[in-house]
Amino acid sequence: MNHLTFPLLAFLGLLNTLAVAQTTCQEARSTGRHGHELRSSTASISDSIDLLHHRIELDLTRVDQGEIGGICSLRFAPRVNGVNTLPLDLLDLTVDSVKAGGVPLSYSHLNDRLIIDLGQPFGPGDTLVVLIAYGGDPATDASGFGGFYTGGNIAYNLGVAFTAQPHSFGRAWFPCFDNFVERSTYEFIVTTKGGRTAWCNGDLVAQTFPGGDTVVTHWAIDQTMPSYLASVASANYVVARDTFPTLAGGTVPVDLIALPGDTSDLKSSFVHLPDAFACFEQRLGHHRWDRIGYVLTPVGAMEHPTNIAYPSSIVDGGTTYETTMAHELAHHWFGDLVTCERAEEMYINEGFAEYLSYVFVEHVYGREAYMDLVRDNHRDMVHRAHLRDEGWWALAEVPQDWTYGDHSYNKGADVLHTLRSYLGDSLFHAGLTDFLVAFAFQPVGTADLRDHLSQVTGVDLTEFFDDWILQPGWAAFEVDSFSTAPQGGEHLVTVHVEQKLRGADHPYSGVPITFTCTADDGSSWTTPDSLFVGGTLTSVSFTAPFPPVFVALNTDERLALAITADTDTLSGTGLRTYGNANLRLTLNNVPAPTPIRLEQYWVAADPWAADAWAWVVSPDRWWRVQADLPPGTDIEGRVLVDARPTVTGSLDLGLVQGGGGVVFHEDSLVLLHRSDASQPWSAVPGTSVLTIGSPTDGYAFIEFPELMAGDYTLGWRRSAVGMGSPVTGPETLMVHPNPADEMIIIKRGTDTAGQLLLRDMSGRIVRSMPSTSTRTVMDVQGLAAGQYSLEFLGSRSPGGPVSVVIE
Repeated sequence: MNHLTFPLLAFLGLLNTLAVAQTTCQEARSTGRHGHELRSSTASISDSIDLLHHRIELDLTRVDQGEIGGICSLRFAPRVNGVNTLPLDLLDLTVDSVKAGGVPLSYSHLNDRLIIDLGQPFGPGDTLVVLIAYGGDPATDASGFGGFYTGGNIAYNLGVAFTAQPHSFGRAWFPCFDNFVERSTYEFIVTTKGGRTAWCNGDLVAQTFPGGDTVVTHWAIDQTMPSYLASVASANYVVARDTFPTLAGGTVPVDLIALPGDTSDLKSSFVHLPDAFACFEQRLGHHRWDRIGYVLTPVGAMEHPTNIAYPSSIVDGGTTYETTMAHELAHHWFGDLVTCERAEEMYINEGFAEYLSYVFVEHVYGREAYMDLVRDNHRDMVHRAHLRDEGWWALAEVPQDWTYGDHSYNKGADVLHTLRSYLGDSLFHAGLTDFLVAFAFQPVGTADLRDHLSQVTGVDLTEFFDDWILQPGWAAFEVDSFSTAPQGGEHLVTVHVEQKLRGADHPYSGVPITFTCTADDGSSWTTPDSLFVGGTLTSVSFTAPFPPVFVALNTDERLALAITADTDTLSGTGLRTYGNANLRLTLNNVPAPTPIRLEQYWVAADPWAADAWAWVVSPDRWWRVQADLPPGTDIEGRVLVDARPTVTGSLDLGLVQGGGGVVFHEDSLVLLHRSDASQPWSAVPGTSVLTIGSPTDGYAFIEFPELMAGDYTLGWRRSAVGMGSPVTGPETLMVHPNPADEMIIIKRGTDTAGQLLLRDMSGRIVRSMPSTSTRTVMDVQGLAAGQYSLEFLGSRSPGGPVSVVIE
């Protein structure tokens, strides 16, 4: 073994030789997330070289001038033969020297890539140490989050950059492999003055006072971590200390670090930190870090293990932001103990931490408080995740422009709520605990999570990951119809369930869902076990204690489907606004308290309408009203139509795109109703359209005079042709070949004129063509492989839909 040792240089004497570099200012994140500067990544080099230990001597005595100085002693070992250079990441700071055993080494430093010539090749079995002296004005990210901050009375770093790529941002203040894969142990020897002290990861080794007001603080962390988790914060801090009991029978020290005037508020705002710690240990296993530390900084929050940078602006003595406190602590398990191996899989870090903050709320405040968070988050994600993140993304493949967006954090949390429902609490917590033990202090990927959970729990999660994590979008399951038959003293209920998609690539499979039956007296019963649905259509049978008048799915909200709902009991008079259903009701008279369930389906409405050729039926959403409204009920309603292409709008973008060459106008808006899915849509009489601003921007209210049970959707008249004409019955559609790859031949029973529409599983029209004969050929070349729905819209005889598979 060839072992090289490079002795440390005198730190304070070196500072005078450090050159000053200028901070690079990247395009501001607020002007567009695509203005990042794509930087090189050393992720692949981790396959060839193992960085074992960073010893960072950091001088912060000139931070008031915007400068830092450092000597990084870097111990490493080649993994392969022939390693003769050491490529490192170091941004903006100027390298003064690189030495081995006191002997200078050649190097080049261009942009953020520092390449050190080792002078000869090395291989496995060799351990090397280099000393890199550097300094200057450290970089901060254009987004305002990330880098090393020297202004004001606090100097600190935030280990990730929202805009710069790669997002790992250790390179802003020391040389490293700046990726999520490489893990090392660290030491920090930090020199400060003027009453400042330094707080870093790990344990305090020593603190010395070389003279005057200079303080040298030595920290060390024996657990490995990636470069982005290395941390320092320096100010005239004081600390409030505590200890928490652990599952292992010992205690863990807790440090809450703040400026002198903030400690009281910090302790009050963190009153439930012991509960968060107990919650996570009970559900995820032993805490593996040597201490818990939060340090208040102007900007945060950032999960540096044992030294969490926490924003002082949300520490006010109250508990409004305690879910952020819990989120950051949760990273001690997900994000720090195990770390996503790719930025594209950031849900492993951030989705878990966000979800665990909901579990913390459940632990402290109960199940309903947890469900309130889940429900609000889900409503926001189904509506807006793809708008804020400018696309429908699979959780395991989120583009790096959106690493820290809604998908990674909040949709990740939504899907993890669903995973918990798939497995049940015991298997969910046991599986995650075992996963964290098996992969402790390692980078992990989606396949690791899927395969290990499947093995440990005994539940094959292949379909779950394929549907919920490896593809974008959402699924909605809706009751198409049901029938009942007496069976002994009970009733056999057969339910036909249809699946539609919102932004997804393929139908979900093997989804465990509960069925809730409502009796004519308003009582309800839910299947004790979940039943499995999947594919475009599923038929499910079970026995119920009574013949239901309504059947609903997922009323326990165990699954994050493209459905949001409100339940209520109507009584009295006045306005009722239902945010999940996006409906407003005006109660004029309700003779008796009446249970009601209002469901909003964020998928295409069925296209079958009484005047099919005259109307465009919404491809965006529809509603189901389940209620036994007593005679004499007088309830008016109002629904918002919002096709504005904004994050707050975009409810009805597909509806206003037009059809048949007719331009959309709000005067043509209609509200459609059907009693159930066996009936076509019919226009609701007596509605009023209240235009808001322009009559062509798709922003309006529709008011209707009488709430009825059944289904509602939006539409608009594109032609007077056929209005009021009787429907002669559905057309018979035959399609061959099916599956197809180039064209399909459609045969109909009549030659009545109409339009053939081919829709993808999200309801979007991908092919449209007129049909005036019993045989029509449709070109399907260029369509993505998958399942589609074909329908015929005729003035007198609609047909379909029928399933078409494109290969």
